[in-house]
Amino acid sequence: MIVTIQRELGAGGLSVGEALAQELNATLLDEKSIIEGLASRGGFSTEYLERVDERPPTLATSFMADLAHATALVQAMEWKSAEHTVLDEIRSLVLETAQNRNVVVIGHGGRKLLSGHMLEDDLFSILLHANKDWRIEQLMRRFSWTREQAVERVHHTDELRKRYLRHFFSCELYDATTYDLVIDTERIGIESAIGISKIAVRAALDLSQA
Repeated sequence: MIVTIQRELGAGGLSVGEALAQELNATLLDEKSIIEGLASRGGFSTEYLERVDERPPTLATSFMADLAHATALVQAMEWKSAEHTVLDEIRSLVLETAQNRNVVVIGHGGRKLLSGHMLEDDLFSILLHANKDWRIEQLMRRFSWTREQAVERVHHTDELRKRYLRHFFSCELYDATTYDLVIDTERIGIESAIGISKIAVRAALDLSQA
């Protein structure tokens, strides 16, 4: 099974992901491990991957894509930006890893990244969200950031992730129909969110194997 976790910054995505990976004896693919995995496959440097990972394309890249589609000379070609190529590589990395064991993937489009490439019954998708002020407090404690730093990071990251989903997958982060489980981590706490996630994923895994 592949468990996907979409999350707002500061809502506990890594904590829940690590706990589920341990529960399922699964490989955890978070931002760091995905970048390392792609870099080891060749083709992209770690520095480049860190710039584009879970970010929408730049205006320059979007312009080049539009130009390619509009130009008669390249109509027979499939235009694929570097960002789309990275996305394809991420999908391949996830699917290859899942051939031998369970996988927990944080971010990167969640279910939308994998839909159409594997059985839906083998996917379980989670969204973690929380009030912005609570998330800011969590980040201030975790990273010793000032409130100004945390506010700026939350606003910037939330916007990038929403634009990323819209651009590559034509979907909204908060569309509940995309997920099997939606949790407000402020309302019930991270530990309870972990417990509920474990129960739900185990139930789905049992059903898929029945």
